[in-house]
Amino acid sequence: MEYKLYENNSDEENIVFRVLKNRGIENPEKYLNLDESVMQDKYDLENIGQAAGILTKHIIRESPIGITVDTDPDGYISAAMLYDYIYKFTDSRSEFNHPYPLKYFMHKIAKSHDLSDLEISDDIKLLIIPDAGTNDSEACKRLKEKGIDIIILDHHEKECENPYAIIVNNQTSPEYKNKSLCGAGIVYRFLQVLDEIFKSYGNVVLADDYLDICALANISDVMDMRSLETKYIVERGLSEITNKCFKAFIEKQSYYMNDHINIHNIQWCITPLLNGMIRFGSYEDKELLFRAFAEIYEEYNYKKRDGTVVREDIYQRAARLSQNAKSKQDRARVKSFDKIFEVCRDTQDKVIMADVTDLADGSLTGLEAAMIASSLQKPCILLRRYENEDEKIIYKGSARNTNNSNIHSFKDVVAQTKEFSFAKGHSNAFGVEITAENLNKAIVKFNKILKDMPDEKIHIVDFILDAESLDTAFVMDLRAFDDLSGQGIEKPTAAVENIEINLSDVSIIGKNDNTLKFIYNDITYIMFNCTEGNPLYDYANDIFADEALICLNAVGTPEINNYNGILTPQFVIKDLEITDYITSWQ
Repeated sequence: MEYKLYENNSDEENIVFRVLKNRGIENPEKYLNLDESVMQDKYDLENIGQAAGILTKHIIRESPIGITVDTDPDGYISAAMLYDYIYKFTDSRSEFNHPYPLKYFMHKIAKSHDLSDLEISDDIKLLIIPDAGTNDSEACKRLKEKGIDIIILDHHEKECENPYAIIVNNQTSPEYKNKSLCGAGIVYRFLQVLDEIFKSYGNVVLADDYLDICALANISDVMDMRSLETKYIVERGLSEITNKCFKAFIEKQSYYMNDHINIHNIQWCITPLLNGMIRFGSYEDKELLFRAFAEIYEEYNYKKRDGTVVREDIYQRAARLSQNAKSKQDRARVKSFDKIFEVCRDTQDKVIMADVTDLADGSLTGLEAAMIASSLQKPCILLRRYENEDEKIIYKGSARNTNNSNIHSFKDVVAQTKEFSFAKGHSNAFGVEITAENLNKAIVKFNKILKDMPDEKIHIVDFILDAESLDTAFVMDLRAFDDLSGQGIEKPTAAVENIEINLSDVSIIGKNDNTLKFIYNDITYIMFNCTEGNPLYDYANDIFADEALICLNAVGTPEINNYNGILTPQFVIKDLEITDYITSWQ
């Protein structure tokens, strides 16, 4: 086991400031006290004024407007923000004495991110594409030829020219410095411009009314919380949650969240339910989820397990059905993961590439790729086999990098091979396509490009401590990260050395007997998902070693465990090594 301090490790005495500086926060004091000054001028987003003008023109004309719903939480939320804003504004105007002709269009294929499977009705005069569309040049061309104006409100990197739409995208706006803002974030900035245009009309729906679900979208789309603007938007959004659907999800997950709303709890308790619904829910249920976020009120009869029938509103129903879909997804994931892991585990290549056509549901490819990458600590590409229009075999799938990888952009590495037909999405989470004849060529090139990258992971830590130095006071001082941790602001890490324990004090607990637990210096050390090959786990299972004295080093995170309001300092072990042992029977 290897570990080292951050390359530019801070010597800041305040340990919270020290961790933040290690994460790249130059001014921790400012980061902990953000205000409106960190918001960039929204007009630095290219074309945002033109796009708002086009929408205003169509509203004045009462043109039928369509909004597409992309297939992830950011896509659902950004579309819901637009739908609700336009609906509420037009509904409040006396000149609109009938429901405004506003439609939404949802994908029939799970995890489809382009326009190919959307059926846009011919009456639409303006199509708004949030959280997608920048690279859908051919589809936009066909729509434009039908006389449809197109506004794209996106945050994905540009792969090709698309002159057929008005594109508002932080990635393509040189003056807009925040590249860590999701599609809903771009929509929020767009609605701020509409506020300015519509202010003379009165009764305007304010953009700030959507900050809560905008925060949810940024968290769910794993935006970098080192961005001051993004972090400020998230802080404001979570400080006052008003969206009824979001509130229903929080209520549904209140037990697992310990009734505490922060980035970490949203990311681990709410986002998975949304992803479960979008990946595994029926089309009707997914449509219901969108309507719930757009606050289109409905009521239903719900027959409980005991046979009683109760009324539930659309928000309660969306949360319940999403939880059911997540459970269904989990069962499918568990069923397929072991099969995929066996295929991938012994590869000596620098990048894992595997055909999982017969091993996993297509909607799970990205999730399984992320899990394989995390488990084997290698970038991973999982592919599914298709036949194209020319009856040739092609492979499409998902690529995921590991957390804290030495590869800054896995997508750039994929592009460097020049063997893939495309790689579209984020830098380290994206979709790919490759022909069958290029598969082996890509593997050879990956090995060549990454030949100097070590296979063994070196743990980068904030602190290297003697076991006696890790005490309750130290852990409590780091409790601020309960509310700070998020993408880019990972929890504090430490290497703890010279932990001396007797094996008889080590417990093996958990439903599957795969969790290690012991106490040292009033700190509970715990390690989850242990398997054979873990030296402490093996020794703890050795019936002849109950009197053994073990000396070990451990790498992990100091945390506070909150169970029923009881706070316990603990150290969650990620990796360990036994440095010495003495047994009484030798």
